[in-house]
Amino acid sequence: MKHIIHNKKGNKYSKLGQFDLAIKCYDLSLSIKPEYVEAHYNLGYSYHMIGQLDLAVRSYKKVVKIDPSYAFKHSNKILSVIYFFIEGQVPDAIDTLTLLIQDNPDDAMLYNMLGGCYTSSNQIEMAIQSYKRALALKSDYAVPQHMLNSLTGHTSKEPPKEYVRNLFDDYAESFDASLLEHLEYKLPFMIKELILQLDPTKEKFDKVLDLGCGTGLSGNHLKDISVNLTGIDISENMISKAKELDLYDNLIVGDIVETLNTSKENFDLFIALDVLIYIGELESIIKAVRQRCNKDAVFIFSVEIQDKGFSLLKNARYAHSDGYILETSNNIFELIKSKNIKLRKEGCEWIKGKVYVLRAS
Repeated sequence: MKHIIHNKKGNKYSKLGQFDLAIKCYDLSLSIKPEYVEAHYNLGYSYHMIGQLDLAVRSYKKVVKIDPSYAFKHSNKILSVIYFFIEGQVPDAIDTLTLLIQDNPDDAMLYNMLGGCYTSSNQIEMAIQSYKRALALKSDYAVPQHMLNSLTGHTSKEPPKEYVRNLFDDYAESFDASLLEHLEYKLPFMIKELILQLDPTKEKFDKVLDLGCGTGLSGNHLKDISVNLTGIDISENMISKAKELDLYDNLIVGDIVETLNTSKENFDLFIALDVLIYIGELESIIKAVRQRCNKDAVFIFSVEIQDKGFSLLKNARYAHSDGYILETSNNIFELIKSKNIKLRKEGCEWIKGKVYVLRAS
């Protein structure tokens, strides 16, 4: 019952407005019972009150994931908004948010959520208005700024980590089915053949690193050609799904560049499939990979392709040009080969992409 005691102690601090102390208590409660819905909700509320809005939403989402019915038992209708959005009931989410905003007109988080709903239903002008309002209330709010950048054609160097983490935490449960069944994503199944073509006499690489491994879609094929296979992903939920496969020797939750820059471990093969589409400026990741290379290590990655430079698209992903890739990797890696591919479907159209194979120079 210690988890209940810590939760109640947190509630006392919360009533006094001492939210930092309340958060510590809720964290203690969840360290004892990770699925304790009450503590997740209280933690989200505390983060909400101190303006840590991304953390607040993450906690609220955990509540709905653990117990969807809680969304309608609780007086806080933000939970029902999250439930509606997850279930694809976007009009209901918009209606609920509209009512919430009437009572809470200065809550930037509500406007950001509204922007997300309008974006998902392709109501772009309404989405832009909502994101602008969120930023007017909280000028350092990174997620609506990124979405506003994408919708208005302003290219940033990279998305905020909160955006990427939240995106893939939300996407983890439906990730495989969405990519394979709806988007006809084939790249993970092509990678083994592509690697073996590099050197038909080499059947395995000693140490392989799957960058942005997600749920481990590439794991089966990489395991066949790996003595030791490690995966990195910024999303805790994605890593949890990858662990279920029991294919990786090591799985790391973390930002790719930060992890590589602090690691002391070197690798022989790096794979980054549909990862660089969530990074604009690539110099940092290319240099980070290079410093963790064993002799003659190979770096294979895919990008969405465009004619010049790199840009942030309206879908909040990045596209890169062949010239930009070659210029950025020059004197760091040697180009072994590149290949134009169809990455995945978007609607009825194929997204044009390219796979690059580089060797440490």
